[in-house]
Amino acid sequence: MVRPVALVLGLLLSAALTSCGSSTGMTDATVLDHPFQLVDGGTTTLAELQADDDRPLVVNLWATWCAPCLAEMPDLEAFHRQRGDEIRVLGLNISDSPTRAADMTGEIGITYLLGSDPEGAFVEALGAIGLPVTGFITRQGRLALVHQGQLDLERLTELVGEHL
Repeated sequence: MVRPVALVLGLLLSAALTSCGSSTGMTDATVLDHPFQLVDGGTTTLAELQADDDRPLVVNLWATWCAPCLAEMPDLEAFHRQRGDEIRVLGLNISDSPTRAADMTGEIGITYLLGSDPEGAFVEALGAIGLPVTGFITRQGRLALVHQGQLDLERLTELVGEHL
């Protein structure tokens, strides 16, 4: 189990030492099977979500202390409002209390699906070297891309067009 303080410190150090970009070098082929908690209290996996309605997934790892994460959330919300009927957006909070995460997403006006990964399984599985991190999962359930760093609506739309 990853301790939250160590996870946060490691992410901050990694973010300071690395640059942003996209990668196809996923470190964990079983990322689709990692369980996580939904905000409504249920537990699921990315594979179950994808199989549930056959939409591709855009999975964003974020935290309230991550300024680039908060800056990109309105763009993720805009994408969700434009394309949510064909592509599911999921935001996974990786280190905050449920109350703090809910307060922040409420403030920003997020309506896409939200969950939490307090143990950091997705950070490790996606090879995150800082936050935010966004994974793109095809309709066939294949992890097609892991993007490290902040996205805006234009770049998110481009990456979806290229990989999903």
